[in-house]
Amino acid sequence: MKKLSLYVFLCLFWCSVGFASEFCDGFKRGYIAGYKRAHNTSYDPFVPFCPYQPYKKSGDPQSDYEHGYVIGFQKGSRS
Repeated sequence: MKKLSLYVFLCLFWCSVGFASEFCDGFKRGYIAGYKRAHNTSYDPFVPFCPYQPYKKSGDPQSDYEHGYVIGFQKGSRS
């Protein structure tokens, strides 16, 4: 039983990592772009860990990458 629950946990973990990768890639690119624009610099900043992807609202982009980019850009602009 323990092996089965460990197997299910690992499957769910790997599935969530696979779906979050597009969001995290977009978050990283957006954070860098927002930081560079807000601080008027050409240096790449240290990017914080990718947050959990929030649920999409009606005005959010359909693409996970674009959704991550928008959130990253906003956080990078505030840093």
